[in-house]
Amino acid sequence: MAKLVDALCSGRSAERHAGSSPVLGTKHKFLKRCKKGRSPFGDASFFFRKFPVMHITLRQLEIFLGIYDQKSLSKAAAKLCVTTSAASQSLKELERILGTELFERKSNGLFPTDAASALLPLATLVVTKASEIEDIFAAREKGLTGKLIIGANRACGIYILSRRLPEFKRRYPTVDPTLLIEDNEIVEAGVLENRMDIGFISRPPVDSSLTFFPCFRDDFGLIASPKSPYISVEATTEDFCLATWIMDQEATVSDAAKRWLLAQGITVSNILTMNTMGAIKRAVQTGLGLAVMPLLSVSEEIRRGDLVELRKEVNPDHKKESSRCIYAIYKQDHLPALRELFFKECNISPLSTL
Repeated sequence: MAKLVDALCSGRSAERHAGSSPVLGTKHKFLKRCKKGRSPFGDASFFFRKFPVMHITLRQLEIFLGIYDQKSLSKAAAKLCVTTSAASQSLKELERILGTELFERKSNGLFPTDAASALLPLATLVVTKASEIEDIFAAREKGLTGKLIIGANRACGIYILSRRLPEFKRRYPTVDPTLLIEDNEIVEAGVLENRMDIGFISRPPVDSSLTFFPCFRDDFGLIASPKSPYISVEATTEDFCLATWIMDQEATVSDAAKRWLLAQGITVSNILTMNTMGAIKRAVQTGLGLAVMPLLSVSEEIRRGDLVELRKEVNPDHKKESSRCIYAIYKQDHLPALRELFFKECNISPLSTL
């Protein structure tokens, strides 16, 4: 202990520890402070003013990432809107703190060392998380936080919104979206009663107090198995009237399909009902019958060749002769900022033409 006191008071610890040491005073004063229960170092701020503890800064990591990406100090500085000398100083300070060289200086640019490659994923994570913190609190300041309950019919909910919501949630973690798949009537009632904040249905709302706009086409298609005999022969309208049709057990859905067929002169007599789109698709794939389905729900199967679309050339939806659309519905004064953010980030806007 005596040797440590002598070293601290005389400054001899400098060469052994941090390169230099403050003059803490005489040994007598040092021991006197200790006996009185006071700090033997007196004003501790003196030590930290003379020997500041250096930490990595966010700006240093941003400049490091910029240099790593651009392979040039001047280009990274320009991208980050700082001077080249400031960027150079920041890099030198980061290398001093880490105790290693991060880039090799060559005539054709700066090239990362092994240490820089090791630092890259950690620096990227820190800068990304810092940006997310800024976004979160900026969103809170603007009221872009809280629950957002979205109601949608099956075609829109399953095949559009469910694929867009994960990215929306990732970008705006302060928003807690919930997607409810329901029939048109339930969704409209939910929006009217504030149980749902936004709705998506296959028709304009009945209640005139709701604001709405068409946002997606909801075209029907006549769907068959790739092995269906209706592909290999020149099937007539009468042939389709005699076919077995796989229909949704929900009356509003099956009625819409029947009206669509009737507009083309096809009346349905042989019907097999099922309760989900997945079951209908599987039944058609195995050759149990034909079906009328939203093209949104079968586009992947058609692309893979698991299902085929018949009578495309006379499909009124392809000719834009029908006004089949999915409509976004909402109350104009209900959560306007959060609603507009959702529409923007999920790329939902009024159709230019029907």
